[in-house]
Amino acid sequence: MRFDRVLNWRARGLPAYGMHLGRFLFRLCVFLSVLVCYLLAPGRLDLTRPWREIGPIAPGHILCVILLVAMLRLHRKKPGMSMGRLKQYPDCAVPDLRRPQEEIRAAVRRKDLGALKVLAVWLAGNAVVALLYFRDRIGVAELVLLCAFYYLSDIICILFFCPFQLLFLGNRCCINCRIFAWGSWMTATPLVLLPAPLPYAVVVLSLTLLARWEYHVFRSPENFWMGSNRNLRCESCTERLCRTKLYPPLREE
Repeated sequence: MRFDRVLNWRARGLPAYGMHLGRFLFRLCVFLSVLVCYLLAPGRLDLTRPWREIGPIAPGHILCVILLVAMLRLHRKKPGMSMGRLKQYPDCAVPDLRRPQEEIRAAVRRKDLGALKVLAVWLAGNAVVALLYFRDRIGVAELVLLCAFYYLSDIICILFFCPFQLLFLGNRCCINCRIFAWGSWMTATPLVLLPAPLPYAVVVLSLTLLARWEYHVFRSPENFWMGSNRNLRCESCTERLCRTKLYPPLREE
């Protein structure tokens, strides 16, 4: 599907920014529901027990189902999808042929280095979580609560504040983010520690999204930099995801 058809999609449907606000409210409700369950009945968050043993209202299992549905939906282009994710598709890019290849390669290296820094910080932080879990300082309920918090934090990073963008990546806005599609596997990270089919299904599906994203980065890295893809520039933006950020748009590297 060519980019002009993608534009028609977005013109007919709800603007991407409004959809992100809707997702924020939904994820906030999901997180608060899990939090209330954690405070009142943490046993209902035990993903290592079958759903039938917990009862029809099993927030931990429901959270996993929500994540599975959301990730399956992300595997296809659809109306309202942000250009931050659409840029992985070659037909959604308008290349700037004036840019020298040396400049593009240098920009790609900077972006990859920023992504590696985020990866290192993320794995180190969650290694501490794993250590606490295996030492019985936290349990399954805490891991599920953390997963729900990560699910909410993903949309908070897009709309309000992203420490990775500010400290490591240096991209001007989320549309230009090198790791825009990393949210799924980051959300699923705590579930790696839970030996049960449902959390493992979430982890595996999240890794397929990550693998697909990184494949496109490898094949067409020029599509992920505003210097070589005109659709990532402010004058082409129809989403304005930066409008509620706690800091002004950064200067692109």
